[in-house]
Amino acid sequence: MTGAGLAWGEGTYARFAAPIGAIALALYILLTAATAWIMPDANWDMLPYLAVAEEGTYPDPQALHDYAYSTVKAGVSAADYKTLTDDGGGFRSHMAENAADFHSLLGMYRIKFLYAEILSGLSHVVSPVEAMRLVSVVSVLLFGVITLIWLRSEGALALAPIVGAGLIMADFGDAARASTPD
Repeated sequence: MTGAGLAWGEGTYARFAAPIGAIALALYILLTAATAWIMPDANWDMLPYLAVAEEGTYPDPQALHDYAYSTVKAGVSAADYKTLTDDGGGFRSHMAENAADFHSLLGMYRIKFLYAEILSGLSHVVSPVEAMRLVSVVSVLLFGVITLIWLRSEGALALAPIVGAGLIMADFGDAARASTPD
């Protein structure tokens, strides 16, 4: 009797492994995207990416600095903003107070010019901080769709939960929540 039950279970799972795998990975991707939208991770790199996105609009370093900091202040909680700008006199505090030094760092962020252009374009539709979150969410969803299409084309949808486990171990969810392209 036990052998017959196991055989039935194995046969049933084998028959539905591909849809179960696809559903499992799709749910993980959807939950990750929802988390990226609902609980974004405010990080310091938001500030220079926003500045690079609007350099054409604010050519003066002080005006660009003021734009970036005021935009982030309006888009994140007071606690997050304090974390981003006040580290007791360290790097973050210095950058919050010194527009010239902040501006000197932007070269490292200009490398991801496509991200900056997307932010600049989306900022005409939604707030700049929401644009950052939107890019993260769309990226997660696009990654999930491409991964599922690839697994299907390889006949490996049954392995989708293993891909999901690998993404979890690689901290994909944390990366998705970050408001940067990194």
